[in-house]
Amino acid sequence: MSDSQENYEQYEKLLFERDKYKKQAGEYLREYIREFGELMIDVFRKKISCIEKKKMISYCQLRINKSEMIDAQAMNDFIRHEMEAYNEQLAGMIHNNELCQKDTAISNSDVMQIKRIYRRIAKKIHPDIHPGTLDLQALYDLWVEVMDAYERNDLETLEELEIQINSILRELGNDVPDAEIPDIDEKIKALEAEIEKILSTDPYQYRFLLEDEERVREYKEELQEELEEYTRYEKQLIEILKKYVAGGAKFTWEN
Repeated sequence: MSDSQENYEQYEKLLFERDKYKKQAGEYLREYIREFGELMIDVFRKKISCIEKKKMISYCQLRINKSEMIDAQAMNDFIRHEMEAYNEQLAGMIHNNELCQKDTAISNSDVMQIKRIYRRIAKKIHPDIHPGTLDLQALYDLWVEVMDAYERNDLETLEELEIQINSILRELGNDVPDAEIPDIDEKIKALEAEIEKILSTDPYQYRFLLEDEERVREYKEELQEELEEYTRYEKQLIEILKKYVAGGAKFTWEN
């Protein structure tokens, strides 16, 4: 086997490994959210409630320091703007949690079939192996769908995509225009570094937490304690805000 052929096979092997570990990392993330999502949302919701009340207190105090009247409408508009990014983040957490809770387990046979179909498709049109895929918009769009279905363990969609891809390849004479892969040694090193990073960071590292029932229990207890701390702090902030209400300001907030 020539050095160039050996390098190509190593490059292809690393590509498949990279994609496999990225997929596993996504699965660990979804499992992490299924396990802790509801409690993390409760903590974050209470946290931003405290942030909101602190901003309200700061707004009121600033007006008092300037000997200005507290305009409730102006303050509510200001707070709404200040909290927009936090509320968008909360909405995103809720949405992701709902999606993850809907995930259903699949059989080992389906997992193996997904892997086989993905590898068949990737060997034909993976853009890092067949750069010509990037020049064929319809084929590249299908590849994007393949990656999405692969990460979601969507066997039915993968089966349908393989049929569509094979149809396009037949029209092309069952060939995707290739280009020489330049700097393959550097690309191999970059893939090895990317794989190492995936394996050594979250969400892949969540696996070690999720596989340990004691650590899962302890982390849930930590989140519950954090929630209780924010709840106590929120009550303190509410008491401070009541003083401004007594002074004539009127405002509302959501618990």
